[in-house]
Amino acid sequence: MDRSRRLHLALALASLTVLPFTASANERHFTYTYETAVLPPGGREVEVWTTARLGRDGYYTGFDERVEFEVGLTERLQTSLYLNLNSVTQRVGGELQSSTNFDGVSNEWKYKLMDPVADAFGLALYGELGLKPDELELEAKLILDKRIGPVLLAANLVLENGVEFEAEETEPELALELVGGASYFFTPHFSLGVEVRNTNLFPEYESWEFSALHAGPVVSYASDNWWVSLTVLPQLPALKRTEGGGTLVLTEHEKFNARLLFSFHL
Repeated sequence: MDRSRRLHLALALASLTVLPFTASANERHFTYTYETAVLPPGGREVEVWTTARLGRDGYYTGFDERVEFEVGLTERLQTSLYLNLNSVTQRVGGELQSSTNFDGVSNEWKYKLMDPVADAFGLALYGELGLKPDELELEAKLILDKRIGPVLLAANLVLENGVEFEAEETEPELALELVGGASYFFTPHFSLGVEVRNTNLFPEYESWEFSALHAGPVVSYASDNWWVSLTVLPQLPALKRTEGGGTLVLTEHEKFNARLLFSFHL
C-alpha cells in the first residue's frame, strides 16, 4: 500500500473512531450540491471528505481529501475552515508516477436568507476563499432548496475564479458550474436520490473551452449523532466538447467521480 493510500485510510479511520461519541449533527443529503441549512449559534461540526477521480485520456487515479471544521455564528450565518490534500497516480512516459500534495487551506461563509420550510423556498449565499501554494481561488454560490413532503430538491449556481501563479505570468480562468439534486426520504434517517453536475470552463475569461456533464445516484443516512452521504457520478457525453476531443471531457475531468462525506457534531 503506497503512502497516499495509507494516509486516506488513516483519515477515514480517524473519523470513524469519534463517531459514537458525538451529538446530533446538521446533515447534508447531497455531496456536490449544498443546502441552505446552517448550524445554530455556537454549534460545531467536523466533516471529512474523500473524492475519488478515476480515468482520463490515459491511466489516472486521483484522490482529494478535505477536513472541514464548521462553526455556527448566528441563526443565519456559519463559517468553516478546510485543510486540503490531494494525491494523483498517472502514467507518464510509459511509467506510473504518484504524488501526494498539500493543497492549501480554504475559508467558507454561508448566510441563509430564506428557510425551505417556513418560506416558499430556501435561499442562501455562499463564499469561499482558497489559498494554494501556486493558486488563488474565489468561489461564490447561490443556493436554493425546497422540502415537499418526503422529497428534497436543491440547486446551486457556482462561479469560481482561479488565478494560477506561474514563473513569469498569472493565468486566470473562470468556471461556471450548475449542480442540483433530488432525493426521497424513505425514513426520517434514510434518503436516496440523484445528483447532476454541469461544469463550464472559460480560460482567461475569453473562450468557452468545454461543458462537462456528470450524473448519478446519491444516498444519505443520518443518526442522532452522525451522518454520511455518498454520490457516484460517471461522466456523460459533453454538452460542449473540447476542441479535437471525444464525447467526454478528459483534460480537466475524469470518466468517473465519487464523493463520500462523514460528519459528526462536537
